[in-house]
Amino acid sequence: MAENRFVRAFIAIEVPKELTKSLREMQDALRNTNNKIAWVKPENIHLTIKFLGNIEINKINDIEKILKDAVGQIHSFNLSIKWVGIFPTINNPRVIWIGIEDDKKLASLYNNLEEGLATLGFKKEERPFKPHLTLGRVKFLKDKSGLKERLEKFADIKLGSCVVDSLILFKSELTQEGSMYTKLREVKLP
Repeated sequence: MAENRFVRAFIAIEVPKELTKSLREMQDALRNTNNKIAWVKPENIHLTIKFLGNIEINKINDIEKILKDAVGQIHSFNLSIKWVGIFPTINNPRVIWIGIEDDKKLASLYNNLEEGLATLGFKKEERPFKPHLTLGRVKFLKDKSGLKERLEKFADIKLGSCVVDSLILFKSELTQEGSMYTKLREVKLP
């Protein structure tokens, strides 16, 4: 019974369906190397604002209140989706991502969330916020130069933009088929 008291959760911005095709094409273009990369299903790609880990189910309403407070007077806004990159470095690639152009409203939203969640006991992130969409995770690197060459080819790509009009608290379940995400709460921006 105790295992049902917790859910693995994160707060994110959903990527619109119109961008899914472009993200899939980007993955396909990067896929043709001899490296073992676990690609994120395009329909699962999202902009993580905060990974919460395992949370008690009875905290969900408190987190929803923090989401509402964080949104405050921040109206919907556009994000530009540009360039391809790697965390942490090309010599030790772990994550392949698409970058999000810095946006003051996104930064405000993030900072508001960090402050609010800290009041519930969530630890503030020590690393600077680097908004991105994860395309894949490198499991085994056999052809570093091939990967680097493909990444450089798409370094300055502009995939488009998306409207941010809500924040979502997702439940994440790890299954044999990959991660499954379920919306627990959605808070609209004014």
